[in-house]
Amino acid sequence: MVVRGVTLYLLLGYLIKGATSTCVHNVCLRCNTTATGADPCELCNATQCISGFQVSISSNDSKLVEGDDLILTCVHNLPDVNHTFGWKMNGVTIQDQNESELHDKKVLSNKAGTYICYVESLCGNYQSLPHVVAVENNSLLLLVVCGVSALVLVLVMGLVMKFKLKRDNAKHRERMRQKATVEQRAAPFTPRES
Repeated sequence: MVVRGVTLYLLLGYLIKGATSTCVHNVCLRCNTTATGADPCELCNATQCISGFQVSISSNDSKLVEGDDLILTCVHNLPDVNHTFGWKMNGVTIQDQNESELHDKKVLSNKAGTYICYVESLCGNYQSLPHVVAVENNSLLLLVVCGVSALVLVLVMGLVMKFKLKRDNAKHRERMRQKATVEQRAAPFTPRES
């Protein structure tokens, strides 16, 4: 009799704890939507029953160009209790990222990959589905622009040098012509003998 009373006391205590827990929705305790013969209660419908807690990622854009900002937000339907957020990129935990928002400024192509948000709370540990972020690499475009710029610079320098040489040659010919004219006008100088 005593064992039965203790067992009943423990069982009722466990059920009351589960019914008042912030991690369990009260309507879901009354509904059995997973079984074929659901409870015939009027509160039992899919909009009022939460089948489980969910964590997902919302983002500003999944296809970025190098230099854009990456903003990922961890969205969840867990009750308002203590949460610890975390982020993983390609399966590796990102250090010092324990906020619900992951913000990277001016991303480069090495930030492309699969991101997962996870939430640790009193209700359990939950993680989002993988969110793929692609970062378009503009290094080829940059290389082409730099190459064309270098070619234009070399061509301009070549043209400037050609123009300068022509001008210097013209000045040199003018000086030589003037020198020849002066020499022709001048009479030969012969010293007198005394």
